[in-house]
Amino acid sequence: MHPQISVLYSKYNNTLRPLVSEIEGRNEHFEEPLLLNVASMFDSIALSEADTDANSRESQVSQAMSFLDISISQSYQYLIKNLDEKMIAFEKKCNVSDRRILASGQFIGKYNSLRSQAKECVRRGRNKDDLHSLEDYESAYKYYSKIEKLIDRELPVQVMQNTRRNSHRWTVIGWFSSIFISVVVGQIVNNYSESIISFFKEWMNVLQTY
Repeated sequence: MHPQISVLYSKYNNTLRPLVSEIEGRNEHFEEPLLLNVASMFDSIALSEADTDANSRESQVSQAMSFLDISISQSYQYLIKNLDEKMIAFEKKCNVSDRRILASGQFIGKYNSLRSQAKECVRRGRNKDDLHSLEDYESAYKYYSKIEKLIDRELPVQVMQNTRRNSHRWTVIGWFSSIFISVVVGQIVNNYSESIISFFKEWMNVLQTY
């Protein structure tokens, strides 16, 4: 066996497979395009094992490693897309003002820094092909993972703050509503009390005639 084959299998088992498992866990399905490069990788390994020419074997092993790296790069891209959607959803729920007060004001600085670094890595990766963008997407994935942990830690606090804020808001609205209704009803009674009393007097007089 070519010495690089063991390195390739180690990278496949320790890097690609965990990424694929995470993709399946997040999306509840396997991304079929990844199968193409994985299949091509195993084809290249099989060809290298059957080849008797040393240079040709080197070429096949190198190609197998390239297919593996492309699969890993694409896996990072799938996960980045998922994590970016989560980040966008968080920003819609938690506006800038709310973010500024999370973790006693310490959240937003960390969040913005990680977000900026993640976006920059993605930008660099998009300017390269899948084979040469692996390091950029790997770095972006790591930054996005830190962002996710930051959000997961602070989101329950933010939700609780919003719940309290909404509860207080509805309490104030209810208080003002009760005052408003009391004033309106009082005014109506005041304006029409004489008419109501006259009506009842006339009605009582009519009853007495019978």
